[in-house]
Amino acid sequence: MYKLIISDLDGTLVNSNKEVSHYTKKIVHLLKKMGIHFIIATGRNLSGAKLIYDELNLNSEIVCNNGSTIYNNKGELIFQRILDKNIVKNIFEKSIVEECTFFGTYGSQVYIGEGSLKTVNDFIEHPLQNPIELNKENISSFNFEKVVLMDKDNDKLMKLSKLFNNYKEVNAFVSQSNYLDIVHFETSKGAALKTLAKSKNIDLKHTIAFGDAFNDYEMLRVAGKGLVMLNGFEELKKEFQTLDFTNDENGVARYLAEAFSILDSEVI
Repeated sequence: MYKLIISDLDGTLVNSNKEVSHYTKKIVHLLKKMGIHFIIATGRNLSGAKLIYDELNLNSEIVCNNGSTIYNNKGELIFQRILDKNIVKNIFEKSIVEECTFFGTYGSQVYIGEGSLKTVNDFIEHPLQNPIELNKENISSFNFEKVVLMDKDNDKLMKLSKLFNNYKEVNAFVSQSNYLDIVHFETSKGAALKTLAKSKNIDLKHTIAFGDAFNDYEMLRVAGKGLVMLNGFEELKKEFQTLDFTNDENGVARYLAEAFSILDSEVI
């Protein structure tokens, strides 16, 4: 019997409009009544993750920044890993050379390359509020839990991913087609799943993970059952079981309804 469910957000639990459907909310509510732990694991920072967390009325931990940070149900930080400042500076300088858009986070604070606000806003869903602008002189003054390089050239991001993974201290991966995420090497959604399952005395074989992109890979690998959305990356579909539905078709909720024998009559 599965006891813990962990799910990515964007491209997985939420639809293309970044919304959680009524059906998904109802299924999560019924699972909670059964005593099943439901945890979200996302590349978003806490403020972005809390939007969905609150909609689902969860009372569990939140895995943010691809596992670089974990918060308890009171929003208190219980795990954190920070990127090396020298490496971040090198990545920032490389982003300038490659003409990629630089985006970084620490807690609720957002950082962008100097003069890039309009470009960043073209990539993200909501316009940024009070970002700190970075340049070669001031970037070493700040800490980063996660760095993202944005570019519409996916091939470029894949090449940069391989380049940055030469640093032993970082874990770099393409999380969405236009996003290259870079985090501390000791962090991943999979590592977070291991930590949380252990804290709840749940064997990993009793866990289910849902994802769609490379930042979900470790989580899908370590879970008892790792499931990829129909709209997920083709490379992941070759390695893990693929759902019959996309994130716009309530793929996660529909799978869970069947797996836990939830009747349509219960979902009103």
